[in-house]
Amino acid sequence: MEFSVVIPVFERIKLLERCLKALEGQFLKPKKIFIVDNNVKKKESALLLNSINKFKTKSDIDIEIYKSFKNSGAIARNIGVKNVKSPLVAFLDSDVILDEDYYSILIKYFLKNKNLIAIQGVDKSFIETQKKLAITTKIFPKLVNYFEQFFETSTLINKKLAYVSPSLAVAHPDAKEDFEVDSQWISTCAGIFRTSIFNSYSFPNQFITYSNNEYLFLSYSLFKNNEGRMIYTSKAKYRDVQTRSGRLNLIPLIFQIEVYDYYIFLQLFDKSLINLLIFLKSRIGHLLYNIGSLLSRRIFSINNFIFVLISFVYPLFHIGSIMKGNLYFYEKDFYLK
Repeated sequence: MEFSVVIPVFERIKLLERCLKALEGQFLKPKKIFIVDNNVKKKESALLLNSINKFKTKSDIDIEIYKSFKNSGAIARNIGVKNVKSPLVAFLDSDVILDEDYYSILIKYFLKNKNLIAIQGVDKSFIETQKKLAITTKIFPKLVNYFEQFFETSTLINKKLAYVSPSLAVAHPDAKEDFEVDSQWISTCAGIFRTSIFNSYSFPNQFITYSNNEYLFLSYSLFKNNEGRMIYTSKAKYRDVQTRSGRLNLIPLIFQIEVYDYYIFLQLFDKSLINLLIFLKSRIGHLLYNIGSLLSRRIFSINNFIFVLISFVYPLFHIGSIMKGNLYFYEKDFYLK
């Protein structure tokens, strides 16, 4: 079954080269790779083009490059998928390294399950983190984990499914053992989708730059509308290389997460009392976590502390715009200056 790969790229050229090398090494290779250039600097675009041309000389995989009119992971994926002609489209982040059997394992699921619309493997870094947490005798990592679970609520409600909480946190199965579960979400980090669903769905074009949680908005919309089955399995594995390269600075990132999470919650979740309380609790958790991040990264200052406090209420000042789907205020405040 033919598939193509869409990769948005913003900086991180060296990591992209590792990503492409892993694609070339796949047992089952994609029909085509679509690179979408999100770079805003001409120098970075030139480096990207040079890297792609080098890859072309060593690979028999057809590769095309497109330029996004705005730095946005969501927009880039929409641009890429519009050009895909194969039945399946695999989204891939430029800092993800796939195991060589990743696609050969996952594509077989689509041949066996006609109602399957999306699937993903598991991040090896996540497995390693969970195993370390299970055996560690250190108190601090366990306290951080309990803190996250209390405020995010994700695994407290459903410990078996890959669940989406009203907090906008996603729950994973127990990664200490092999698993294969139905999922309410599929990450675009390394997920595969039926191309046909994009005749009716798209990533939110209002999300810019790093585009937090656009994958959640898309895949949870598919789940809510009963479009088909989605699977999360540990049979196929990849590694998400943890790097801050190509990502937002902390303060703009904090504000972006709050704005986009409000938008997704208001669009996709029932406004029941329990859902509202879970969402509010998660915002309090974000506030405490962000203050802790200032301290742990040694960037604490009065100005940054005030910014973090403001981020807690920032979406409320723009709640009318968020409900209408107009998120331009964030772009104006943090990106266009």
